[in-house]
Amino acid sequence: MTRKEFEADILPLSRNLYRFAFRFLSNREEAEDAVQEVFLKLWKMRDKLSGYSNVKAFAMTVTRNHCLDCLRKRKKEYLEDSITDNTGTNDMMYEDNIEGRESFRIITGIIDSLPDNYRDVIQMRDIDGYEFEEITEKLGVDINNLRVKLSRARKMVREELKKRNYEPVTA
Repeated sequence: MTRKEFEADILPLSRNLYRFAFRFLSNREEAEDAVQEVFLKLWKMRDKLSGYSNVKAFAMTVTRNHCLDCLRKRKKEYLEDSITDNTGTNDMMYEDNIEGRESFRIITGIIDSLPDNYRDVIQMRDIDGYEFEEITEKLGVDINNLRVKLSRARKMVREELKKRNYEPVTA
């Protein structure tokens, strides 16, 4: 794909991509940054874009994945900050904090290794705190399908924890 083709086919999608990113991120600056990152990704793979039958749909998918990564990063930073902010001088609190961070690291690692469709659902519901209706709207899935995917994702996490003989710390 040449620069002119890219400008003619991809750049006009910016408004749609921005609106789509804003629905995920709920922040104007982050949505603008997300669109710029998506354009960079698409530009870097411009020679492969002709292999996609619907470039607009592909651009939307790249935007969706980038936004979900941003939300994951935002939530992870928030959780890490809240864990480190709770350190106290008491040895018991310190040990609980270390165990909590280790639990968080292991569980997020397991979630990150799930297949995309399960990872996105469990991330949005259990970590990001979205309501079912919000998730169905953002992912475009039926609520019953969402509930099944979430149940299966949680089961996969539990099974992986069992394989590792790991009991997460609960509050």
